Amino acid sequence: MDPYTIFINTLSPVIGYLIGSILPAYILVRTIKKIDIREQGTGIAGTMNTFRTLGKAYAIPTAIFDTLKGVGVIFLAFFLGADYFFAHLSGLAAIAGHIFPFYIRFKGGRGLACATGILIMYMVNYLLVGLEMFFFFFYMALIIAIFVYVSRTGKILGAIILPLVGYTVFVFYPDVEYNLFFWIILAYIFSFCIYHIIKDKKLRIEDETFKSHWWRVIIRPVALLFLVFYICYSKEMALIVIGIVGLCFIALDLVRFLHRQANVLFTERIKKIFRKEEKKKFSTMTIFLIGFFVTVLLFEMPIAIIAIIYLTFCDMFGKVFGLAFGKHKLFHKTVEGSLSFFGCVLICAYIMFASFNYPLILLLWGGITATITEFLPIGVDDNFTVPILSGTIMTVITLFGF
Repeated sequence: MDPYTIFINTLSPVIGYLIGSILPAYILVRTIKKIDIREQGTGIAGTMNTFRTLGKAYAIPTAIFDTLKGVGVIFLAFFLGADYFFAHLSGLAAIAGHIFPFYIRFKGGRGLACATGILIMYMVNYLLVGLEMFFFFFYMALIIAIFVYVSRTGKILGAIILPLVGYTVFVFYPDVEYNLFFWIILAYIFSFCIYHIIKDKKLRIEDETFKSHWWRVIIRPVALLFLVFYICYSKEMALIVIGIVGLCFIALDLVRFLHRQANVLFTERIKKIFRKEEKKKFSTMTIFLIGFFVTVLLFEMPIAIIAIIYLTFCDMFGKVFGLAFGKHKLFHKTVEGSLSFFGCVLICAYIMFASFNYPLILLLWGGITATITEFLPIGVDDNFTVPILSGTIMTVITLFGF
């Protein structure tokens, strides 16, 4: 490597940091208004605080400069002759400069606009590499529309969409040279979304039943271990394991029904195990396992896996988002909860299509059936009907060659 390239490689991250540390939110406001933006509003030298404090006139130039400076630094590094790695490293240095500017005691902004600008640049580059990202954009538009309507919260939308963006790159663009930098920036923005969802309690649920039995919702994915037995061993082995666990839950329910004091103990005194409305009927945990067993028994492996994944994850989405954001009730459900169920269907369908090459039309028909089944008041617990009906529809579609 020649001395000039070594010099430019060393200099590029330094230039990136220095340009990144230029904060219009601080410099413009300090120069024109004679105030420190960090002493106003949220105390952050960024676009949103500038907008809330001083309005569009100051926020727009701040947003444009902060969004473009990271991209500009990368192109500048390439123009000067930096190697590939150091040119992209200078983009990360620009984000660091925005967060830790040396001239104001390393207290700057969050670097999100700068990171977002670089992320958009990478996304455009992926479009130029292959057409898969075009399909992803059109497909994700529906998911974005659903969760924007349901949550109206950008942080939650980011927490849902960003992992899918990263997964798309992992599957369809595994050998692109700047993937490492893309994932670092994606992880930073994603971690910011998660932090503020927790900090600002964006998923606040006041339902007392859920507060007592939240673990029953969260633990559902553990049931996917049954599918491991199915895939790694045999259908018979999976049915034996599911059957044994299911019989234990059935036996526990029967003990409750036959022994009044045991029923009172589990439904009224130890309230975190069974819901009060389950006092005279089988618990949803038991019905979930029965539905799981029947699905594996009746359908071929791919269809059984799809139906069970819809039951496991989409029901979680529907319940959590319905309780957190549900405002419009219909058929004892919320429109927001059912839309979230369908949004999760689209997410699961995309992952299974990208990972296992399952036919997308099959996945979507099964998912639409699962959503309708969950939404309509059929009179049978949807832990049983969702996988059975969605599996049946997918089987019919497969038989007719669609």
